[in-house]
Amino acid sequence: MSTAQQLIPVPFYEDTVVLVGKENEPFVAMKPIVENIGLAWQSQHAKLSEKFGSTITIIVMVAEDGKPREMACLPLRKLPAWLYSINPSKVNPELRDKIIRYQEECDDSLWNYWTQGSASRTGTPSVNQQIALSRHRITLLKELSKTRNIAMRVALHEQLDQTSRQMGLCTPELDTIGRAEPDVPDLITEFWDLFDHLCSQPEGYKLNHSVTPGKLAINLNEVARVAHAQRCEIPNLSELRHALRLSQHPRFIEANKTSYSAHSRDEEGKARIVKCWIFAVNQEQ
Repeated sequence: MSTAQQLIPVPFYEDTVVLVGKENEPFVAMKPIVENIGLAWQSQHAKLSEKFGSTITIIVMVAEDGKPREMACLPLRKLPAWLYSINPSKVNPELRDKIIRYQEECDDSLWNYWTQGSASRTGTPSVNQQIALSRHRITLLKELSKTRNIAMRVALHEQLDQTSRQMGLCTPELDTIGRAEPDVPDLITEFWDLFDHLCSQPEGYKLNHSVTPGKLAINLNEVARVAHAQRCEIPNLSELRHALRLSQHPRFIEANKTSYSAHSRDEEGKARIVKCWIFAVNQEQ
């Protein structure tokens, strides 16, 4: 897998096709083309893997749905062979004209963009390509603002920088767009310090539901309610659920396990069933 060195959104009639430059060779992101012409990606992906498996490369990019994906890309020189493997007479009538148009014009249009297009070389992009680049840049900015994974943010920012330069625009600094995942070790330490503080309060909060010595059984929502009642700040629960899986002291064992509480009872006096996160207090256990 590699990050695109040159990514060029190319307008083709009412569609957008994505060219990717890798080691000075043009590749085509195949899923957008397959969906543009109304075919099922799963079956076409199987055909591509069978007939062109040795030439397909996987590149991280933002897909048509706005999500960063590992996209199967075919060398542009192989695109006509795949396109002409589709028999227009065997598809739905409403798709035939579009498929024929792609067969007759798409590879030439993409090759012209690669060899002559102003967006892939110095100069001013055409109006249509400015529109395609602008849409892609906005998509990258939106996805960067949501994505927390550090490696994915770096890959998206590289694409944003390239697209911005093609448009003659400045690239915002990565740290100004959304934010990466929190510092997991600090988040874990912060939570366990808070947990110990709450358990030591005069109110006698019993937050460990485990009936097994050496184990903790904790309901995170309950801990959050107690923390709020004590006016204590608690980390974001979504971030916390991710971080606590990495906890070593206490050591994480299992999430959302249904357990009988050691101290909480229902109206009939029976042990209440609680969904808990389970930890081992001693790493040996």
